[in-house]
Amino acid sequence: MDANNIILQMPFDESDGSLVAYDYSQNRADGAVNGAHFVTGKNGNAISFAGSDTCEVSKAVFPNMTIDFTMMMWVQNREAELGSPQKLIWVLNFSGLKNYVEVPIEAKPGSWFSLALTKKSGVFNFYVNSSLVKTVNNSGTLLGVSLNQDYYGGSWGFGLLDDVKFYNLALTQAELINEMSSSKQQGYLLDGVNFKEYGVYVSGSDGVLNRPKLKTPASLSWDNYHGESVDLMHKFYEPRDITLSCFVKADSKMDFIRKVSSFQQQLDKTGTNRLTIDIHPVKPLIYEVYCKDAIEITKEWNDELMVGTFKLKLVEPEPVKRVLKHIRVGESTKTCTVKLTSNKYVNIYWGDGSVDYDICGDEVEITHDYAVNGDYFPVITGCIDEISLFETNAIVVWEKI
Repeated sequence: MDANNIILQMPFDESDGSLVAYDYSQNRADGAVNGAHFVTGKNGNAISFAGSDTCEVSKAVFPNMTIDFTMMMWVQNREAELGSPQKLIWVLNFSGLKNYVEVPIEAKPGSWFSLALTKKSGVFNFYVNSSLVKTVNNSGTLLGVSLNQDYYGGSWGFGLLDDVKFYNLALTQAELINEMSSSKQQGYLLDGVNFKEYGVYVSGSDGVLNRPKLKTPASLSWDNYHGESVDLMHKFYEPRDITLSCFVKADSKMDFIRKVSSFQQQLDKTGTNRLTIDIHPVKPLIYEVYCKDAIEITKEWNDELMVGTFKLKLVEPEPVKRVLKHIRVGESTKTCTVKLTSNKYVNIYWGDGSVDYDICGDEVEITHDYAVNGDYFPVITGCIDEISLFETNAIVVWEKI
């Protein structure tokens, strides 16, 4: 199983008020949100429906319903003053008059349940919290699937939905358990290469989420008045300082020298380095940085296992940014487009080593073509708050960070 098998992935981690729920799969079947809100969920945020709200995906996810598939998600029934839903009900609709199957699931309001449905030929397996609760055998032509509630206070659902994933194959129970329980292992990458490839491991970090120091604002001190008048309408920040506590392991002295040298040489390249910290399955932290100070490694020479420790001090010169994600799966999706209006210069780091500097003006459209299939994270730096118009065909991962 790989990324090609995921045909819908909606973590619903958008900020409340967003009119789009992004699909992080290669299909990019983003959802148009109407009335629903984003609230604290099972993992990060979730989408909340109040009976008449909708989130409609922009394209068909399945080519047809005859293929094998898996649907999995986290669901929570909401509590109402009267008539709170007590059940979640899967409905399989087959060709023929009144030819359908219902599978009810007890679901106490206010509690999270992981639900999954797998189809392999004519065998349908239903899971709750990764436990198999029902198997249905039906070789008829499947026309549709729905998840319903015993709730009659609105036309649509009354509850929360989180981490929805559809696959174009039937996962086994072991694979479902792994998918439901797995979370992104925290990793540190330098220009797309995991630190561990250099034999370098990170034991701690400082500054990655700290608010940068405020630049000294304009101020006036008047005679015969207490204090001073300070301009706090325009706040600007100093560069961000990041310190990573690292250690490097090697099998010999020569291996130690090779690993340290290759890691340090990567920091000597022209321009900034991209530091990526994987903390979330689809929303990494990204920084364009450079190494200012010397790297002083504390070590003891040894003919066998060698371990050295050091502090990696990095500077992010442009600490305020917006992070996007663009997925290239072929020629038709190679181009990332950004359209913006800003009276101050911004830069775009496209994530493949290319940079567009000093973008400014009214409804300026910038495009970038990626040569190789993959996931890319363009980063827009500058006075993000002063961008008055912003449109893109990419996913907005972080509005401002």
